[in-house]
Amino acid sequence: MLKKVKSFHPEALIGDDHFRTYVESFESELLRGISTVAVLQIIKQHPEEGIYGYQLLKSIEQETDNVLIIEEGTLYPLLRKMEKDGVLESTKKELSGRPRKYYTLTDEGHKLLNHMLGFFAKLLEAISPLMEIKIDLPEDEFMYCPNCANKIKLDEVTKFCEVCGIYVEELINQRA
Repeated sequence: MLKKVKSFHPEALIGDDHFRTYVESFESELLRGISTVAVLQIIKQHPEEGIYGYQLLKSIEQETDNVLIIEEGTLYPLLRKMEKDGVLESTKKELSGRPRKYYTLTDEGHKLLNHMLGFFAKLLEAISPLMEIKIDLPEDEFMYCPNCANKIKLDEVTKFCEVCGIYVEELINQRA
């Protein structure tokens, strides 16, 4: 976000190149992982038809009120890596006479996304007191694996965590 700041008071903290670089680096590191989760979550919203890169960029901007902006030079290498890693699969289709690559999640991609969402949610919940924010996780809809934080839907029949393999059936039944 700070990279988008074009004007500021010369005496502002970010007026100093050292501090501006420090804050931009912090934002970049924090957004790297969040971008991966956001990309996967948007792709998940298009299970049948998939979504192509430019549409994905615009969806992320819209869904995050232009706070999370991923550059094309960041998105396409990320998509290629996730496809190579078996998290995504792609299909080439033509739209208005232009070839496009549409991405969908693989079964493994769905499982990894659930783990990432669970880990991120539990991390936010854990650090929320330090940040003076309040996080209310939907504990009536999901359970978070006590071993790896994988997000597990309570309305599905589940005996074992898909990510770490720990037995969770009794824990789920206790919550019902």
